[in-house]
Amino acid sequence: MRTYQHSGIVPLQGALMTTAAGCLAGLFLGVIYSFSFYYIPYVYLNFVLACAFGGGVGWTVGFTAREGKIRNVAVVGVLAVLTGLAGIYAEWGSTVYAMSPAADLPQLWQQAGLSTFLPHYVAAAMIGLFEKGSWGLSAGTTVHGWPLVALWVIEAGVILCVATRVAVNQIATRPFCENCQEWIAGRTPHFYVGEGHEPVWSEVQHGTFESLAMTPRANGNEPTYVKLSLSVCDGCDEGNYLTIASCKNTTDAKGNPRLEEKNIITNLILQPAQVEIVQAANWIAPEVGSPSAESLAKAQNWTLQEAAK
Repeated sequence: MRTYQHSGIVPLQGALMTTAAGCLAGLFLGVIYSFSFYYIPYVYLNFVLACAFGGGVGWTVGFTAREGKIRNVAVVGVLAVLTGLAGIYAEWGSTVYAMSPAADLPQLWQQAGLSTFLPHYVAAAMIGLFEKGSWGLSAGTTVHGWPLVALWVIEAGVILCVATRVAVNQIATRPFCENCQEWIAGRTPHFYVGEGHEPVWSEVQHGTFESLAMTPRANGNEPTYVKLSLSVCDGCDEGNYLTIASCKNTTDAKGNPRLEEKNIITNLILQPAQVEIVQAANWIAPEVGSPSAESLAKAQNWTLQEAAK
């Protein structure tokens, strides 16, 4: 059986809208990031600030790309990088203002205005910081020269990587109905007992959906379970997809609950009749802990995990 792949279509209006929105977000967040870097006296927060900067640009690009119906992951990634670069440029253009005392900003604005965003002013600011630096990791010292350049490169890399990932994730696995020209929303997922390695999941991937009726249903509280997510177009019968993911309930270092989810197969293409079989199988399948589920476990050599654990 086949899986869904984006058509690669990039509507011109959607591309222009995404570029404009991404650049506006980049310019705005770049200025905010520049001031926050110098006004918040904790250098080690720079990584968090850079991630927030990139995440804001990426979310804007991804959201607008989805609204503009762009079905091309590579193009969305490129737009995220370009608008992220625009944001980084805005950060540098506002650096002179961010480094100046707040009381001097009105006078500086009257003297310089937006000229600090011109390329030669940006280059001058970079050269000045390269020679003298403006901050340090300890009192009385500043980071300057090539170590500072290395930090600039790492900072830019973090911003662009986060922006690209956040943008792409908004459309990467979401199917689009070319017939109805709409993104397809997912339905309430089905949970089944298992870890994702059982034979039934291989059978389902090869079209034997009836096997689900013989698989005990889980409730999502088990240590491990398998999640089935249907995406069905409401406007026609051509867009039907199934995603199977193995899930694991764990805890982080602080003891907080955390869900680890890994797709076994993403957007398996289904026929309308197969969608009905998947839905009917979920109604028929016994609930975990019931006598019928225990009987199935013994017959099929399943390792059931009680939800109470």
